[in-house]
Amino acid sequence: MDFKDKKCEICGKKAETFMFGRFLCLDEKCIEEARRLRGGPAGHKLRVIAVGSTNPVKIRAVEEGMRKILGSVEVVGVDVDSGVSKHPIGFEETYRGALNRAKNALNKQSALYGVGIEAGLIEVDGHYLDIHVCVVFDGLTATVGTSQGFEYPKEVAEAIKKGIEGGIIAEKISGIKDIGKKNGLIGYLTDDNITRLDLCRDAVIMAMIPRMRKNVNLYDLFLK
Repeated sequence: MDFKDKKCEICGKKAETFMFGRFLCLDEKCIEEARRLRGGPAGHKLRVIAVGSTNPVKIRAVEEGMRKILGSVEVVGVDVDSGVSKHPIGFEETYRGALNRAKNALNKQSALYGVGIEAGLIEVDGHYLDIHVCVVFDGLTATVGTSQGFEYPKEVAEAIKKGIEGGIIAEKISGIKDIGKKNGLIGYLTDDNITRLDLCRDAVIMAMIPRMRKNVNLYDLFLK
């Protein structure tokens, strides 16, 4: 692993390892301090998770998903740029948006993980699906997960392909203002049997699978 240009996040010396979500030197005092700052379910300090969004649905979804995996967490919403179009098209652009959100959140807020969630329009054999992509970034590695997908109404898909944000058309169809910050178009279409919160939370849990302690050895990741 290349630690070139990396500094210990505790003392500022040259970093030689990555532990507890931080670049560290090999000084035992720095390692112990990093352990203390990370905290955890049995520790005295909540784990901080930075979400690359101020959307209340995404923040709550990350909180619910992370609590299932990590226990007690403090989730902080951070206003960041996704670096992609307002409504990305295709898996690649959607993934890049989620990754950028996760990285930018971690750059702005000191945290164990930066999390990005991006909804994209995915074409499958002439069908257009809404799928949420979640990326969890720890400063070194990224893990990814997705939500369930549902088929967009033609009117929404066509608008997105013309560069119009899907939420605008969803508001028109549903009559619900700021629907993307509430139960989402999926909530409207399913009579709230499935909501946007469900999709985002499931994507978060999927992205955390490689980071679950019992799964670490199954994935080619350098995790602590």
